[in-house]
Amino acid sequence: TTSNLIQPHHHHQTIMNNHHDDTSSTSTTTEQLASFANELADEARKVILPYWRQPIEVESKLEHDRPIAESPVTIADQLAEETMRKLIEERYPNHGIYGEEYGQVRTDAEYVWVLDPIDGTKSFITGKPLFGTLIACLKNGEPIIGVIDQCVLNERWLGVVGKV
Repeated sequence: TTSNLIQPHHHHQTIMNNHHDDTSSTSTTTEQLASFANELADEARKVILPYWRQPIEVESKLEHDRPIAESPVTIADQLAEETMRKLIEERYPNHGIYGEEYGQVRTDAEYVWVLDPIDGTKSFITGKPLFGTLIACLKNGEPIIGVIDQCVLNERWLGVVGKV
């Protein structure tokens, strides 16, 4: 199976093709999950954008596996992840979640969502548009969907396994 990255598009354009492979029952499921990944990114945008270039309190979290153990975290990071987690729990309660801010649940599930609400928090807090929301969906430990959403520039990249 191949994975292709779709070029950046403005967020309101359709970025998946509508090709259906009737020989595979996972095609519809993958398309539904890709659509849901876009919903997650849309909801994260709604949380993050009001904090963009606004005075914001910054906390520090310790990450001992990094060269500099202290990493900034903002209320925008936390609320965006809370929002995405809530949507996953409502729509797919059996799916696992591995989040940047709130850890992991059910990571042994068939499907696991990996969330980084603001990758590039230092850029976010200093007003540089060099950050993004990262969302992935793994099936049995293998990535099948990946989203990079840059809400300030209104661009989103979506990768779906097997899609051109």
